[in-house]
Amino acid sequence: TDALPEPTAPAADGDEPPRNETEAAVCAVYAEVLGVERVGRTSDFFDLGGHSLLAARVVAGLRAALGTEPPIRFLFESPTPA
Repeated sequence: TDALPEPTAPAADGDEPPRNETEAAVCAVYAEVLGVERVGRTSDFFDLGGHSLLAARVVAGLRAALGTEPPIRFLFESPTPA
């Protein structure tokens, strides 16, 4: 019998790889804080389960990774690493 080919899942929204070192660092911080394996540059922090308490951890992680501390409101206004 002829078997159907294995279905291929479309690329998940947000799976775009980082374009530069800064985006890579932000993706890594998001992944660590959210407890997920990988975060893409267009992944939305809140769609991945983020909330205000975790947002504070992201800011702390960005300070450690990049030496900069964006205001927490920045994460609410721009919730993707891009």
